[in-house]
Amino acid sequence: MYVHITESALDRIEALKGERKGRMHLFYETEGCGCGNSGIFEIRYVTETDSEDVEIDSNTGPILIKNWTKVFLDEQMKIDYREDKRSLVLKSDGQVFNANLLVTDGTGCQLNVPSR
Repeated sequence: MYVHITESALDRIEALKGERKGRMHLFYETEGCGCGNSGIFEIRYVTETDSEDVEIDSNTGPILIKNWTKVFLDEQMKIDYREDKRSLVLKSDGQVFNANLLVTDGTGCQLNVPSR
């Protein structure tokens, strides 16, 4: 499995991450979704891992993912940024997995770009 992160997406992700520590985790959030097969991916910055976490390759280095969630994704993925919607998009050549990919901290709280 491989994830290509475009330059514009990486710029946005880095702006959202700011000075926070942690590794990028393509996290499958199921809280409030009803069951484990119903969820949505987000980028979560984590400082700890567990036995379910595995690494997948990307053009920016390894990304963490829960091993059991790989089944929901395609072999070749892309994270892109849509300036007009100010949103990150997780997609493959065949489908869009999340048209508003959030970036969160280790607890799942959404990160926002600080106002200047």
